[in-house]
Amino acid sequence: MPNNLAALCCAALLWTGYASALELQVAIPRTSQQMPSGNSSLKSARVTLLADFNLSLAREICRRLSAKCIFSHPEFSEIIPGIESRRFQLGFGSFLRTPEREARVAFSDTLWRSSSRLLAQPEVAARFVLAPGAEVKLETLHEARVVAISGSRQFEHLQSIAMPQGLNILGRPTIGDCLDALFKEQADFALLPGLYAYILLDPTAEQPLAFVGPGMVEQGLGGTVHIALPRDNENLRKLVNGALSEMRRDGSYQRIWRQYFPFDYS
Repeated sequence: MPNNLAALCCAALLWTGYASALELQVAIPRTSQQMPSGNSSLKSARVTLLADFNLSLAREICRRLSAKCIFSHPEFSEIIPGIESRRFQLGFGSFLRTPEREARVAFSDTLWRSSSRLLAQPEVAARFVLAPGAEVKLETLHEARVVAISGSRQFEHLQSIAMPQGLNILGRPTIGDCLDALFKEQADFALLPGLYAYILLDPTAEQPLAFVGPGMVEQGLGGTVHIALPRDNENLRKLVNGALSEMRRDGSYQRIWRQYFPFDYS
């Protein structure tokens, strides 16, 4: 009897450990949702950089949680609905925290901070410099053609300042299409999310585009980026935040970021 009782206790302990082990469905869009929508001259070897960063980050979090993670690569637009339906438990689509999204999913602590940037061909930007040594800024830009993603916050902001600054605003479906408009001289400047624009820039182009002026975060042009999680799983959110905190403390997060990006967006 004692032997049988011991065996039952061991089996119970093993079952408890198995039942409490985390198994997580993790969603990461493979390439940027901002790729060109049609025929384009845009080519970049960086298009999977953000997906690769998110995958490395997700793997390290899973390792620290001792979780079995199953990775999939849906379209960006499928991730939040997938979190809501419990198809996914973690969404690494580099989501900005907005009131609309907070009504649907929970968010981790901040991963990095986004900002918007102007881009242009350097010789074009030089034509809009107001004085020698001055910097081109959106608020001082006049009589220019500026392209942004149709319906984006950048596009809406440009529309709000177009009349007083004499700007001609153009809308395009994706970041890639906006950059293509610059190459084809259909626009003088593009106003775009900085990191996504960097990913799609081709440093080997004969006439490479350049960032112009400072990053912009006011007026909804920037924000904090997070992992998306189910709203009804506060324990998972705490575990993920704990792993992120440990990674920042021991330098692992910074090391992973520097593997993919040559600048600090933290």
